[in-house]
Amino acid sequence: MWPRQSPGWPDSPPSPGPRLILEVDGALADQLLRAAQAQDLPAKILANDLLTQAIEQESLRLRAEAALARLTPREREVTRWVVLGHTNRQIAATLVVSPETVKTHIRHALEKLGVRSKAELRLRLSEMGVRRWPDPAPEPLPARLPFDLNLPMR
Repeated sequence: MWPRQSPGWPDSPPSPGPRLILEVDGALADQLLRAAQAQDLPAKILANDLLTQAIEQESLRLRAEAALARLTPREREVTRWVVLGHTNRQIAATLVVSPETVKTHIRHALEKLGVRSKAELRLRLSEMGVRRWPDPAPEPLPARLPFDLNLPMR
């Protein structure tokens, strides 16, 4: 049985509330024991710390996905290209819009997501563990269309 203790503090009193006892077997148990030994911590304390961090990370990820869902489809599309490191001009060419339109979409997305710059947007979404987007990834357009638009007029 594992008494509930505050993460990382073996001498702290047990926390009130429900208890959950987990059993870890096999390779995961070996990894946990080795990591606890390397950090000179009891395995139960390290397991508690790791579970706490994982739950916090999942909560951040869910909040990020909820924030992305508040964006319009076009804002999500532009945000995705920004996170992938594309410039406004590259995004504009891909989406066949003006760079000013891209700037507007970016500005709206930054406001809705509560960040001030594209760099902060990339960092925040990365920290939040965004791995999936609410809709499928956009396909980039070819740099040049495969047909000639300069056709003679009749």
